[in-house]
Amino acid sequence: MKIFELAKEVDSYVVELRRHFHTHPELSNKEENTIARIKQELDGMGIPYVEVPKGGLLATIEGVDAGKGKTVLLRADMDALPVPENAKNLSQDRVCCSEVPGVMHACGHDGHMAMLLGAAKILVAHKEAIHGKIILFFERSEEIGPGHAYMFAYMDQHGITADTVYGIHLYNALESGKVAINTGNTMSTAIGFNVTIHGTGGHGSRPDQANSPLDCFVAIYNALESCRLTKFTPYEPLTLSVGVLQGGAQGNVIPNDLTFGGTARLFNREQVGLPFVEYFRKMVEGIAAAYDCTVTFNSLSSPGWPVYNDPECAEFARKVIGAELPEGTVCEVEPWMASESFSMLQKWAPGVFALVGINNAEKGTGALHHNECFDVDEDVLKLGVTGAVTYALKFLESDIDTSDRRWQGSIREMLSVRVAPEMLDLYYDTTK
Repeated sequence: MKIFELAKEVDSYVVELRRHFHTHPELSNKEENTIARIKQELDGMGIPYVEVPKGGLLATIEGVDAGKGKTVLLRADMDALPVPENAKNLSQDRVCCSEVPGVMHACGHDGHMAMLLGAAKILVAHKEAIHGKIILFFERSEEIGPGHAYMFAYMDQHGITADTVYGIHLYNALESGKVAINTGNTMSTAIGFNVTIHGTGGHGSRPDQANSPLDCFVAIYNALESCRLTKFTPYEPLTLSVGVLQGGAQGNVIPNDLTFGGTARLFNREQVGLPFVEYFRKMVEGIAAAYDCTVTFNSLSSPGWPVYNDPECAEFARKVIGAELPEGTVCEVEPWMASESFSMLQKWAPGVFALVGINNAEKGTGALHHNECFDVDEDVLKLGVTGAVTYALKFLESDIDTSDRRWQGSIREMLSVRVAPEMLDLYYDTTK
C-alpha cells in the first residue's frame, strides 16, 4: 500500500475541509459548529465516536485483532484565535478568508483537523491493514485550555489507554515540503504570570508624595531580564517576555495600581521551571516590599512538560515516514519555543509530534503564528496525512514496547501538575 499516493487521492477532500474550517472559525470553548462538522464527517465514514463535554471528540477505528493489538492515538486541535484576519497573507490574496469578524485560524488548527479527517478516510477504507486500534482525538480549547483535561478525565473514567500518540503542527519557520521529526525536545513548556502591584497614586508634579507602582515594576522587569544569566543554569534555555502592562490613564497622574503579565518558556521543568516559579514569587514580593508596595498574584502557573519526542518512537517515525515520502522530506529542526498541550499526551504515552513546514515565499505563507497574515500552504497537507497514516499503521505492526515509558501514576496525579484540586473535581464531574 503506497500511503503517499492514497493521501494524494484524498487531498481535495482535505483541502475542502481546511477551507471550511478556516471560513467558519470558532474560539476556544465555543467550537460547537466545528464539532458538528467533524461529527458529520465521522458519521459519513461510519466511524463511532463520543463527545466529551467541554473536551472534544474521541473516535475509534478498530482493525483486525483490535482487542489483542496495540493502540495508537492520533490528535488534532480545533479552536481558532481572537485575531482579525488580513485579507492578504505576506504577498497575495488568500484562497479563503474567515467570515467571523475578529476571529481566524491563525495557528493552523484548521489544517490539523482536515489532515486528521483525511487520515481517517484512508484508515477506515483499509481496515484490513490496521492490526490493532486507532483513536482519533479532536481537542477543544488547545489555545487557552483546558480541553485536554476533560478528555483525560473521560479516558481515565472509561479505561481508555494508548501505546503511543502522534500529532502534527503546521509550522511557519520550516520550508514547505519538509516534515520535521525531532528526537527529544520539540516545543517548550510555558509558565504564565499576571501580577498587580499596589502603590500610592499622586500628581505628577509631586512624585515624592506618591509611591509609584511603575517604579516598582521597572525594578521587577530588570530583575527578570537579568535572572536568565544569574539565577539559572546556562545549559538549559529560558525565554521571558512581558506582553501585558496596564496602569494609569493620564500622563500627569501617578496611578495607584499597575498590572503586568507575561510568560516564561523552557524545556527543563525540574532544573529551570520549578526554580523559576519559586524565584519569581520571592523576587516580586521582595522588590515590592523594598518599594513599599504590595502585590497580588492574579495568576502564576506551575510548569508543565515540554513537547518531547520519545527517542525510539522518533527514530521509528523518521524511518517509516521517510520511506513513504520523497527523499529528503523528513528532517530535524531547532526546538520551537512555543508551547502545546500535546505535551500532556506525550507524558501519558510516548510518541511523536511532527512539524510540517508551510513557509513558501511564492505563495506568501510563512507569517508568524497568531498573526493576521498567517496562512497555510495547502500543498503540504498531504504530507501530514501521509505521516499520520504511516505512523499509525507501521507502529501497530512493529514490536516497539512502550509500556515502561507510559505514565505510571494516576491521571489525577498527572493533571495536578498544572491544575488545582478543585478543578480536577470539575473535570471529572462533567465527564461521568
